[in-house]
Amino acid sequence: MKHRTAFPVLRALSLFRASAGALVAWLLGDQQPDSPETARVKIHSYAFALVAAAPGLLLILASLLRQGAYFYAALHGAVILGVALMFPLVLLGRMSMLLAERVLAVLLTLGGGGFLLLCAHAPGQIIGFDLLGNILLFIVAGLLLVVPARLSISISLCLLAVYRLEVWRLGGDSGSSLVLAQWVNIGMFALLMVGVVMRQTLAQQAGRVHLLQELALRDTLTGLLNRRGFEEAVAPLRRGGQSGALIVLDIDDFKPINDTHGHIEGDRILEELADVLHRLAAETPGRRAGVCARWGGEEFLLYLPEPDMNLALEFARLLHAEIGAQRVRPKTARPQSGRPQTGRPQAVTGDAVTVSVGVGGWRPEEPLHHAFLRADTALYDAKRAGKNCVRAAFPHVSLEAATAALSSG
Repeated sequence: MKHRTAFPVLRALSLFRASAGALVAWLLGDQQPDSPETARVKIHSYAFALVAAAPGLLLILASLLRQGAYFYAALHGAVILGVALMFPLVLLGRMSMLLAERVLAVLLTLGGGGFLLLCAHAPGQIIGFDLLGNILLFIVAGLLLVVPARLSISISLCLLAVYRLEVWRLGGDSGSSLVLAQWVNIGMFALLMVGVVMRQTLAQQAGRVHLLQELALRDTLTGLLNRRGFEEAVAPLRRGGQSGALIVLDIDDFKPINDTHGHIEGDRILEELADVLHRLAAETPGRRAGVCARWGGEEFLLYLPEPDMNLALEFARLLHAEIGAQRVRPKTARPQSGRPQTGRPQAVTGDAVTVSVGVGGWRPEEPLHHAFLRADTALYDAKRAGKNCVRAAFPHVSLEAATAALSSG
């Protein structure tokens, strides 16, 4: 019989110890910061909650002072002051939202522990058990909002258990009103836990789904769209019979760069060129933003919603000139085999990286692969012309002519 009684107790202690360890790890460990939109929503929500709760918190502080509970009044006042000071620090950028939430969790826990100790020291004399339940409800609501979902249920259950134990041991037999109030509070606790935890869980799942969608549509190295992402982004821009231009960009002699300087340098060059492409493709006065993607390897693709091919060709020349002006070049050499590299990497003063660019018109209702084949034909013309130049294939070039040009190359 003793073993049957001890087993649930040991399991409860084990759960509490695991929850406490996870809470400490959350308080001290690193965590992915919130996006600016999420942080803005949190600031507004917390500020509204603080304003709404301020009158009740101040009245409780005044009641503690009137009844001479100065230690608990000081603890309660410190919690209020700490919470109030965090908001200006977050708004001014002196404190991150993640750190503020951790501090808020600690302050709320201290406040809840203080009120439980107060009622244990003077049962029902300074704060009644009805008010204690409402105060704990407020504290649990705050903890559920700032503490991760995997910890919030354990922490809330611990507070519920202590509250129920204090009412049972210290409240006495005060009639049905006290019993009714405590069970109503417990029901409110349970509904609040379920609701907030479900919202947190659904928000985390939505974030993971969004991340997976981003990973499926973007190139992990450069951050540009991949082929699938490019097709999905361009499709809305092509509705209604819109015409435009495709610009294909290829780094000249990229394989020797990887062979000579290593793939890390090759990746860095791809990232720098992607940054230039993304910056120039952004919307400017008089021109809509383009859609750029890494098409594969060292080849990039840009859709320009520009029906005038002369303007598209002008933009391609601007892009080519801007990449040349960046003077992107390999910075380090690959260490020779058998001879480990020591010290700082040796600088290399090699030739700057160059690109070949092909421009092709994209007619309304024309499939992407037809327009891409036309732009790719122009790219091959640039390669045959000695590389490091821009060539164009206007929309009147037929698919058969483009295919024949690629076959002859």
